[in-house]
Parts: sequence; C-alpha cells; structure tokens
Amino acid sequence: VAFDLFEPRFCELLLAEVDAYEATPLPRRRPNTMNRGGLIVNEIGLEPLMDLLLRRLIAPLAAHLYSAEPFAASLDHHHSFVVAYRHRGDECGLDMHHDASEATLNVCLGREGFTGGGLRFCGRFGGEAHRRNVAVADHAVGRATLHLGRQRHGADDLTSGERLNLIVWARSSAFRAAAAYGYIAPDGYPKEPEQARPDLECLSLANDDDYHEQRARQAPSGEG
Repeated sequence: VAFDLFEPRFCELLLAEVDAYEATPLPRRRPNTMNRGGLIVNEIGLEPLMDLLLRRLIAPLAAHLYSAEPFAASLDHHHSFVVAYRHRGDECGLDMHHDASEATLNVCLGREGFTGGGLRFCGRFGGEAHRRNVAVADHAVGRATLHLGRQRHGADDLTSGERLNLIVWARSSAFRAAAAYGYIAPDGYPKEPEQARPDLECLSLANDDDYHEQRARQAPSGEG
C-alpha cells in the first residue's frame, strides 16, 4: 500500500541530519549487506522518531492490512536506516531480494532531479509465484510504501540524479522466537514449488542459484 506520509520540508530536515552526520569523522555502520551507501538512523539520534513511526503508524496499519499473518499484532522493534542511490554511481539500483523484516516501510526522501528507480514488486517469498512480476511503485518525495518483508522487490536503476530513502524494517520478537525454536518453518514460511517460468525482472543475481540458467533459457534466439 502506498500513501503520502511526510511533507517535503520534513524530508529536507531528515536529509540535513543525515548529511551533517556523514560530514563528520564519527563512526557509522552501513545499513545491511546489500547497501553500501547510507547509514543506520537509529545510531545517529533518530531512534525515538522511528519508535514513534512503528508504534503509531506501522504496527496498527500492518495489523489491519495483514491480519492473517502470525505476526500481525506483535510488531515490537525495528532496524531503521537510510539508503542512497546515485545515477552513474556504484549503486544506482538494487537487486531483487526480500527483507529481514515482517513488514517494511519505505519512504522516499528524495533529492532534486532524480528520475527512474521505481520500486518493483514480485511475489512473496515461499510462494509458487515469488518470481512473477506484480507491480512497480513510482517514488515521490514524502511518499511511503508499506509491504510485507517477504515480498520480493528491488529498485530499478535511476536514470538521473540521486535519491535517498528511509527504510524501517519492523519486526516481531514473538514471531522470530517461534522460528528460532522450530515452532514454525525457518524464515517463517515453507517454500512452495515454482509453477511457472519466472519473469526476467524478478530474477536476482545475488539470491537465485539459477539466475544465469534462466536468463539463457529466456534469451531471444541468437543471444546469450
């Protein structure tokens, strides 16, 4: 689900906080194993704001939208960070993946002049159609998208400019403990066999062992 969340001025203030911290020699950790650009906002004084987002927005909205999910009423902590994409940079997009979260809030903070880089969604991890194309959400400054963490997704390449996004990985301690102790399947969900040929847009170089095989199989005659 997508909706307008932050005013442009508020996005500017958040970007100013990130830029000010990046300009210092203070230590910082990068967000995750996939994103080298950006930083963890919980560690630069913004954790109380992220707590508020989880408590007042993400948790109640997820409970309503995903009421059938076992974690629906138990989101209680988060990993929150900013990621950066730059046209012609090392990171102008992001490979297909699913998140280490139960639900994810993705908010475009922007920079002036960015184009492209849509948020592409495929199926859900564990489902038979997890590599089938579903939709592409366009980014606009202040606009948020809330989705299940196991929804496969990626960032299409930017065609110009630079864009920063605030990401909140919302998690449930109870759900994760149940998986850790074997009460539910590892990762929370059993894997259903794939029933149809995957869409090329939904393949992941980093996460799919058959990436090159699928690309070759679907290449037009005379290519590959």
